[in-house]
Amino acid sequence: MDGAKAEEVEQEREAFIKICRAIQGYAADAAEEVHRWERMFERLPPAHQTLLAHHRDKHVEAYRCVSRNDKFLQGMLATYMGDDVPPHLRVPPAEGTDATGRSTHRVAPADVEKVRYVLKNLARDWSAEAAGEREQSHGPIIRELTARLPPPKPDEGKYPPRVLIPGAGLGRLVMEIARRGYEAEGNEFSYYMLLTSSYVLNHADDANEWVIHPWVHSNCNHQSDAHQLATVRIPDVPAWSSGMNETGGSMSMCAGDFVECYGDEQNVGAWDSVCTCFFIDTAHNVVEYLQVIARCLKPGGVWINFGPLLYHWAEGAGYVGTQEELSVEMSLDDVCLAANHVGLRIEKREMSESRYTSDPSSMLQTVYNCALLVAVKVGESEGKGGG
Repeated sequence: MDGAKAEEVEQEREAFIKICRAIQGYAADAAEEVHRWERMFERLPPAHQTLLAHHRDKHVEAYRCVSRNDKFLQGMLATYMGDDVPPHLRVPPAEGTDATGRSTHRVAPADVEKVRYVLKNLARDWSAEAAGEREQSHGPIIRELTARLPPPKPDEGKYPPRVLIPGAGLGRLVMEIARRGYEAEGNEFSYYMLLTSSYVLNHADDANEWVIHPWVHSNCNHQSDAHQLATVRIPDVPAWSSGMNETGGSMSMCAGDFVECYGDEQNVGAWDSVCTCFFIDTAHNVVEYLQVIARCLKPGGVWINFGPLLYHWAEGAGYVGTQEELSVEMSLDDVCLAANHVGLRIEKREMSESRYTSDPSSMLQTVYNCALLVAVKVGESEGKGGG
């Protein structure tokens, strides 16, 4: 291994360990927030404490919720501690533990929030309670895909269409496409998502075997304590029982940056469809994403997109200290203009409302007015541009 490659592997290892430490420190960080609630309660006048005496029971139950969340997270990490795991992806033992064996390692607030975000995404992708939310975003993509590129029947002896899903997150859309008879490949950059999706897809064998509490971490905008402490069971459908064998579908996941993974020659014209859900606004430069998507597609291949334009790097300095990250924010009109320019002829553009990782009982709801875009890759003889 040359020096540059060794340095790259070491940097990857450092980033991976940082994420492991954040997950290992979840319980200590979440418990500290419950400690704060208790401290604030004790500062109330005695009469107010009497009025809100049930808060003491709520705090006790919140600790139990944190413990259940931690049981899932540490069980997940334990899967990646064996000798059969590649050394650079092997989870190290926790640094510093309390009497119960929990990590006492404290992590940066941004990393704390990312672990909590994983729990919300688990509820979104793998619980029955979030079926309606998934239908809002996954539903339009799947309907367009099956209508425009129907998969062959298993007895037809044909290869299934190849579908690429960048920004696959925890893999539910990948599985849903695969179970309908497609060769689906997800791509994801975040190790938080990759670790969790690998566990859910490959090791969570029983329906509803894990109990998590994704909304426990904040006291704000709850109609009741019961809503805040609500139980969510995952996975509602284990990957092995999704029906892929019957339909002839298959699924895989590829780790890494989308442009780096799929911008090479071997992916040119290799895909029948690219489906993007809440993804294109993660780009530093959306035009570059569109160029890679167009290169990946066969002539006549279909790009199906659903999502908002909440550009993730618009405040990039907040993610990486004082460095200003490239971020080019474009209107939807400009996205369509760029898509046509790179050879993706927009055939459908519709707007549709969708939530994302929302607590259905919360008094605060964020609803995106999302763009459903369907584009066909034009052949060289058809030329590019045109609107």
